[in-house]
Amino acid sequence: MLAFIAASAAILLTPGPTNTLLAAGGATLPLRKAFLLPLAEALGYGLAVSGFFLMARGLQDRPEAFVAVKLAAAAWLVYAAVTLWRTRLDAGGHPPRLAFGRVLATTLVNPKALLVGVVFIPQQPFSGALAWIGAYAGLSILAGIGWVFLGSLLPGRLQRHSYRGAALVLTGFSLAAVASAVAS
Repeated sequence: MLAFIAASAAILLTPGPTNTLLAAGGATLPLRKAFLLPLAEALGYGLAVSGFFLMARGLQDRPEAFVAVKLAAAAWLVYAAVTLWRTRLDAGGHPPRLAFGRVLATTLVNPKALLVGVVFIPQQPFSGALAWIGAYAGLSILAGIGWVFLGSLLPGRLQRHSYRGAALVLTGFSLAAVASAVAS
């Protein structure tokens, strides 16, 4: 389990779609509201890792299913990027509940959840995997708080552009997801 925790911490600290949104939330929301976003991340990872763990057991001989998941993730990331790009901070940005939903939905399709559910957690009955999934979700809260705090440290002139910056990063992750699906 120690190797799992170390690998999980490394992957959770690596920039990605969810971490981009957490940092943007830290840059644009009051901190007390932004610090709720890691709960959305943990919920999303708990659900997604569980789903991918179960899917891996049932679809080991159907690689096209994983291609479909990657393409769905890419589509969501493009949608999230477009909506972030169009959001105007001077009009109040977006409400915290919208940010919570966006973090949750993005985490549900985050490729990190696929990696954890399919590769990191040893194959075993689902009841045994729950401790691994819970550990990952718990670690995600700690990492998420770090990303929110990092976003809050951005200078004011950069905070104004955090949504557009996040949109560009999400677009890059979407392109990577499509490339991965095509290469499969």
